[in-house]
Amino acid sequence: MKRVWSGLLHQLPRMSNLPPRKVCLSHKSSKQDTTPLQILLQMGFPKHRALKALAATGNRSVQLASDWLLTHVNDTSIDVDEPREYIFYASPTGPLLSQLLDFWEKSKTNIGWNGAHNYPPHITLVSFFKAPDETSLQLARAVKQVVENVGDPPNSPLKLEPYISQNFMGLFVSEEHADYLKKIAVQYVKQVSSALGVMVDTYEHLDALGTCFPWCTMPQEKPIKSAINLEAHVNSLHITLAYHFDVAVYDELKSLVDELQPFEQSSWELRLYSRDPRFANHQVYKVMQGYTPKASDELELVLGDYIYIDEKEFDSSSDGWVHGTSWLTGVSGCLPAVYTRRTAESDAWTLHRAISLGNNICFTGTDNKSESDSNLEMARSYPHEDASQLGFEKSEESYTEWAKFWEAQVAQTSPDVLTSTADDHKTSSSSRNGDAESKLCSKNATNGQNTDRRWYFAMRHGERVDLTYGQWVPYCFDENGTYVRKDLNMPLSLPERAGGKDSYAKDTPLTRVGRLQAQLVGEGLRLAGISLRYVYASAALRCVETAQELLRGLQDPTVKIRVEPGLFEYKVWHSAKGLAPFMTPLELHKAGFSIDLNYKPYVDLDVDTPETIEEFYDRHEKVIHSVVKDTDADVGNVMFVGHAVMLDIMVFALKRLEQNKSEYVPYQLSKHLLRVPYCALGAVKNKPWEVVCPPCPPSINSSSGRYDWRLLLDV
Repeated sequence: MKRVWSGLLHQLPRMSNLPPRKVCLSHKSSKQDTTPLQILLQMGFPKHRALKALAATGNRSVQLASDWLLTHVNDTSIDVDEPREYIFYASPTGPLLSQLLDFWEKSKTNIGWNGAHNYPPHITLVSFFKAPDETSLQLARAVKQVVENVGDPPNSPLKLEPYISQNFMGLFVSEEHADYLKKIAVQYVKQVSSALGVMVDTYEHLDALGTCFPWCTMPQEKPIKSAINLEAHVNSLHITLAYHFDVAVYDELKSLVDELQPFEQSSWELRLYSRDPRFANHQVYKVMQGYTPKASDELELVLGDYIYIDEKEFDSSSDGWVHGTSWLTGVSGCLPAVYTRRTAESDAWTLHRAISLGNNICFTGTDNKSESDSNLEMARSYPHEDASQLGFEKSEESYTEWAKFWEAQVAQTSPDVLTSTADDHKTSSSSRNGDAESKLCSKNATNGQNTDRRWYFAMRHGERVDLTYGQWVPYCFDENGTYVRKDLNMPLSLPERAGGKDSYAKDTPLTRVGRLQAQLVGEGLRLAGISLRYVYASAALRCVETAQELLRGLQDPTVKIRVEPGLFEYKVWHSAKGLAPFMTPLELHKAGFSIDLNYKPYVDLDVDTPETIEEFYDRHEKVIHSVVKDTDADVGNVMFVGHAVMLDIMVFALKRLEQNKSEYVPYQLSKHLLRVPYCALGAVKNKPWEVVCPPCPPSINSSSGRYDWRLLLDV
């Protein structure tokens, strides 16, 4: 034994001279670098099934994909190699979408079903094409790359011209915008073929377009057989209003089309969808009542599921029972048709990517603008928060910076670790990494009673029920007007209010997730040592609920919510469906909200009258300036809870406090407005007015992006 130790000691000098390793094979970071596919494989799922699940759920998350696999465990076709079919749309949003959906509903209710009702309002850019499941993520990424390559839409009014015939009715796109959308379509075909390293059989077609769009030309190669076959739409781009209808209803349909005056102040999204090709020729029915099978050949009906049913089934059924396949489970069986209701085929599709083209319309006019002219100007310059992808794009760069920041705080031994910031360790961290960004987060979170500089926060509300579930009111209120929760993410209960369910349809509450988002912001401020003295909330119910949950996270029962109608969003955006009367402070108080009943609002907002863009800006400025003036003697911090535009407008208004009116820069909403997610937090400090880093980190979830406060530096 002595000789053994002696030998080891003899080897130590030589061991200490070993060169350092340059390549580390440690798997410490492998977990965060693991792809969803690798995780599913580690869970024991076969590769072909994992790929199918990821494609079927739009590559949203491992959780969704694993749920899909578990619900399809009895799907007899799960191992069939059948690639999904994809389609590429340009889809209207905002007022134009609401107008077209109203037309859809009227034509369906008053006249009957036609082919257009199977799909949402859209312009087809690339027709259905099949692609292997392993390419689904690349197909989705190509949508964003197309927008970056083609650039901004034309800066001119988009005109939709009606066309009516005996078997088709639609709105055709004006030439200038049609050319832009054709470029999008062609570029997508090019992008997909390039990214996947395959040729498509439409190269001759694309080469023919080279004369019009030189940048679209590609190297000449001999076509090869490919698994992906794409065809760009370059002829007569249009929105279909009706087709496959009975000639007997022609006059009624024509009358509805003649009444339609499409809004020009439209905004658009590029959307990539996919569907299960096995059911391309089937009708889709939504389950309206659950059913438990009583025989082995019967299909279980789960409320909210979609059922694929061949149209022939209804012709051959003598007892009202038909054969169908569940979208949720992939299982087939017999079911009572009376428990289902026909819906759009696209309801059973998967959305893979949606990228906003922004409000691409501008309006020309004289220098003397009327009120309606101002409203139209606002419509083109302010992307409405109802945009389905508002804040969808995630900023991983911002996430990395915050991760470094908070890891550094945890590593410190100071007992006040949560109230120190990046500047406290600038010498050691910045000198090592050269990170100039750390200077932006100055020492701003000392404590809640900072007498030197005061915090002013602006925050967007949390996740909305209507944008999460669509038309939720008809399904969640019974014939007596009683609310019934139909999903775990929906509110447990709703307070009584004037107008009942009709008011809730126009003044949506938060989801349970939305409440949690707001509570987390309050908790983050509390842990950072920040207290609030004043909380002002827009009169919209979703904003009042956000403020309530914010206070819950702060754990300060002394602060009351000051309901301020002047912080409500631009009223013209609600002109199509109208606004419900806001819940009064007394109604909110009776419902359990912590409301300041003694507060007198600065603005008395009439929901039934229109407003100009100037009036919209002025009422926000009036509220913000009045708050600063009336609370100036107090050292407490201030929070404004409003809508997506709240953050920009607060910064504008506060900066104006140190300017002469002659120096005022006109209000202009940021081009980054679409990147303001739910519960985004902006911060400004006074003496002097300065946009600063919020004292708590942002949050992220699967449908809402991470907000980068630095966007406010451009305001």
